[in-house]
Amino acid sequence: MKESEDTLTVIVFRGARANPWRLKIRKAFVKYGVISGLVLLLIQGGIVTHYVYQWNQLSELEEMKKELTSTRANTMTFSSEVDGMKKRMLALKNLNRKLQTMFGLEPDEMLGLPSDLSGQGGEELPYEGLRDEAEVQAIGFDDRVSSKGVTGRSSAFLTSKRQIRDIKVGLGWLTQETEFESQILDELSTVAEKKAAQWASTPSIWPVNGRITSRFGPRVSPFTGKKRLHAGLDIGARKGTEVRSPGSGKVVVAAYDSRMGKFIRIDHGYDIETTYGHLSKILVKYGDRVHRGDLIGLVGSTGKFSTGPHLHYQVAVNDKVVNPIDYILD
Repeated sequence: MKESEDTLTVIVFRGARANPWRLKIRKAFVKYGVISGLVLLLIQGGIVTHYVYQWNQLSELEEMKKELTSTRANTMTFSSEVDGMKKRMLALKNLNRKLQTMFGLEPDEMLGLPSDLSGQGGEELPYEGLRDEAEVQAIGFDDRVSSKGVTGRSSAFLTSKRQIRDIKVGLGWLTQETEFESQILDELSTVAEKKAAQWASTPSIWPVNGRITSRFGPRVSPFTGKKRLHAGLDIGARKGTEVRSPGSGKVVVAAYDSRMGKFIRIDHGYDIETTYGHLSKILVKYGDRVHRGDLIGLVGSTGKFSTGPHLHYQVAVNDKVVNPIDYILD
């Protein structure tokens, strides 16, 4: 009775005539077998789960590797673009300095810079490895590690990190220089506009086609026979020859004078005035604005101080007559 309680009997029928097989198994063996099977099943499940996890990790690592490779490529490209921008900025700085020189401007005249700065000099260039104290402290550990040797992955990471840091430094320099040079360009643009207006107003061409019959300076007067200062330039031409303004300005006189005959005076601004005497006809009136090359009158021989058709051309700066030849460029 006790034995039947401790064992299990398995009967295998082999047919209608054959005697069945009886297999007796202790219950303890069955219990241990079931437990062992469950343990083996759990172990196998753990192995499969670990394998799946490792496979996912490998997939993620591959994706990270691809992303890192792409990031490094983009970083290198961006770094090259920043270097190109630095070169263009330096070229712009050089151009600005040349323009300053052309306009006769000193550095302390730009942006209101003080002229009493202590002496400093040298061309300023972006320094690739520029770091302030905070940056040195922040990246000091990385630099020490890289100097002692690191794995390939860590080395690539540190290299990429340094590239990003250099890019940030370069962008900071570009931002600062762009703002500064933009202000200088604005100043230069303003100066250029003023200079352009001055150049347009300055008399610089022959007012009439002809030959010089009397130059500026001391001469024996053909009217008095005494030595006098001839205050202008006499240009001989046929009566009716066109007289044109040598620069932009405003007509301030268009009248008749007993000595100069019919004459015109133009105020070009910048303390420069020109006078045109002995005209046969005046083609402008007081207050007219004229530009370089505009027709203003015709050659004649009016007034008592004229011996024949010609133009008396006179230039005055700050109310003092000067040699008109000095203001003729063509």
